[in-house]
Amino acid sequence: MRTSLLTSAATIAVAAVLAAGCGGSSGGGSSSAASAVAGAQVVEIDVASSGFAFTTSTATAKAGPVELKSKNPQSVSHDISLKGNGVSVQGNMVSNGGVSTVTVADLKPGTYTFYCSVPGHEQAGMKGTLTVS
Repeated sequence: MRTSLLTSAATIAVAAVLAAGCGGSSGGGSSSAASAVAGAQVVEIDVASSGFAFTTSTATAKAGPVELKSKNPQSVSHDISLKGNGVSVQGNMVSNGGVSTVTVADLKPGTYTFYCSVPGHEQAGMKGTLTVS
């Protein structure tokens, strides 16, 4: 009985360690290996290597499913978020090479703001314009 109990405890401990390794992204890593919406157009808007900026301040996409991806090489956490025309979505916080991702299943034509939602980052200039046609 005691051996059975120890075996069960060991199995639970291993499962907990494995589950923790598959959890969210506190440092690097991306939120998922595949697009959250099948067939989504992927738009890459990476974080600059230093400061509060993306590598571009403008981007374009076609209307429909769109996924924004932003690789962050910095040790400071950032995300990619999108707002405008009734859309308000935030990506996951990442650092040290992680990729923040945000997906909109049916983005309509118009102008949107992509930005970092960390307090003060957008105000410091970490934003840009996404034009959807």
